Amino acid sequence: MLRIALLFLFLSVLFPQRLSAAEGGRQEDDGRIVFNASNAPIVGDETNQCSWDYKPTRWGMYDVSVTYTNAGSAGSEVEVAFGTTKVTGTLDTAGSRDGAATQSLGRLYVADTKPSTLTVRCARQVDGVQVKTVTFAPACEGQPPTQADDGVVTLHGRDATVQGTVLRYEPAEKKQTLGYWTRPTDAASWSFTVTQAGTFDVEVLQGCGPGQGGSVMTVAVDAGQPAAALKPVEFAVEATGGFQDFRDRVVGRVGPLVAGQHTLRIVPKQIAKQAACDIRQVRLVPTKP
Repeated sequence: MLRIALLFLFLSVLFPQRLSAAEGGRQEDDGRIVFNASNAPIVGDETNQCSWDYKPTRWGMYDVSVTYTNAGSAGSEVEVAFGTTKVTGTLDTAGSRDGAATQSLGRLYVADTKPSTLTVRCARQVDGVQVKTVTFAPACEGQPPTQADDGVVTLHGRDATVQGTVLRYEPAEKKQTLGYWTRPTDAASWSFTVTQAGTFDVEVLQGCGPGQGGSVMTVAVDAGQPAAALKPVEFAVEATGGFQDFRDRVVGRVGPLVAGQHTLRIVPKQIAKQAACDIRQVRLVPTKP
């Protein structure tokens, strides 16, 4: 009994304000999932860990970070596992018992939407570190694109960052598309590099099921950057015979874009029916002088 009582005391320092049942993660419209350590039960009788039961609303890649406090000693090792995947990291010296610090642990892929358990384990604890929250932030599924030698910038769905709660990249061979676009707040964003400045036609490879056309999509380049923001392009979704029946469409023009880093974001302005569309890729094609 004494051993169990001492273990409970130790874990209550690591994960304060223990509750009797997990409340799961709090999901934001931008897709971030925040797990609060005060809402997680302690599990196990010999390991320093706590857990949440959680059912994802979408699969995809996430950046995992922890917010914690400590007394100034580095070296605490933290492991975050969800299902069969996990990330680990060693916390830096930062914060105090009254001031929190946040540190990235790496990327973790959530493979499906089945209920699973998120577990945080302190493999090695130094000087009473306290984990406050664990945050999953949507991350780029692939690699940020760079303009090709022929001047075309290809933004494939697998290279997007999903900012939302249902939209996702579907990797199946016959799909390879951004799908489940059912919420008007869900967006896809790409960071890309231009090496040859110019003006570009926006070409969208889009699919849409029978009777599902009519949604309006907004394409914005460098939105939120007043010095560089360009007028958004809007286009009406056309039904193509199926959500994976893709057709190329030039929907507008953006530019001039200077050489350097840029962002392109697509978000529904209006969803006409059950789903807006599927988008496999966007190409920025240089206009002829």
